[in-house]
Amino acid sequence: MNFVIVGTNFISDTLLTAAQTLTEFRLYGVCSRAVSSGQAFLAKHNEDQARVFTDIEQVCADENVDAVYIAAPNSLHKEYAIACLKANKHVLGEKPSAANSAELAQILATAKQQQCLYMEAMMTTHLPNFAILKQALKKIGTPRKYIGQYSQYSSRYDKYKNGERPNTFLPEFANGALVDLGIYPLYILIALWGAPQSVQASGVLLDTGVDGAGDVLLNYRDKQAVISYSKISQGDNITEIQGEKGRIRIEAVSLLKRIQFIANDGTIEELSQPFDEHFMRHEVAHFIATAEQNHCESTVNSHQLACDVMAVLDQARKQLGVVYPADK
Repeated sequence: MNFVIVGTNFISDTLLTAAQTLTEFRLYGVCSRAVSSGQAFLAKHNEDQARVFTDIEQVCADENVDAVYIAAPNSLHKEYAIACLKANKHVLGEKPSAANSAELAQILATAKQQQCLYMEAMMTTHLPNFAILKQALKKIGTPRKYIGQYSQYSSRYDKYKNGERPNTFLPEFANGALVDLGIYPLYILIALWGAPQSVQASGVLLDTGVDGAGDVLLNYRDKQAVISYSKISQGDNITEIQGEKGRIRIEAVSLLKRIQFIANDGTIEELSQPFDEHFMRHEVAHFIATAEQNHCESTVNSHQLACDVMAVLDQARKQLGVVYPADK
């Protein structure tokens, strides 16, 4: 399948390195505003046969393009995704799929209308360890509490404190710590437990108007979850799913690096498979297989799952006071 990667940041590097291990993947091109950065990206990955595009219109006009991976700034996700879908390209859209639920609804409606695949690129739910995690839930008995943590001090925060305005802390790019980091434990939660009954959020708002850190409390009928995240402090990033018979302990919720079951009597059972350094290959393989079956929706990262996650992000941002241009 001929792919074009839109964006040349670190996540594009990670995805391409992983996708190159798949025989069914072919990098057809990269889309970057500057030819030089596109060429540098291709050279770094020894992709001397791939093309460099400088705008999304060129990508859409090329009939040889089968699929597009969108890793542009969040604020551009909707525009790019809809343009590619209307050009009959399958789209793998980096999380979050859009700035808000209204934009996401437009993307999904276009995918259905064009009968092209749109899938949100949340890699975690495609990892082998996620299937292990789902099976392990029965070990804890009746589930009662989910504590999801992802705090990673951002090097760009130092630039911010020095008076610069990096994109990661600007509302015009639909950014902030919740949609960048907090979404990882949130996605796992909703994939396992479904949409919550209520959402309460509080956090630290930076003077640019985005959140630097926060906590989101999600209430269910008989259980409770909290998502704790930060880009202005560093944490151990241990996530727990607690039940009446024990708990599941997860190291690095964005990668599911290690999963243990710890019974109430202290007995520890190792559950996870060894970490796969090419972890993004699983979502790419699933995406290609789904597209080849002519489905417009993934059975793993379904459209409903994306909508449920985005609805929580919308509610939490509103309570935090984080407003994007798209919200207006």
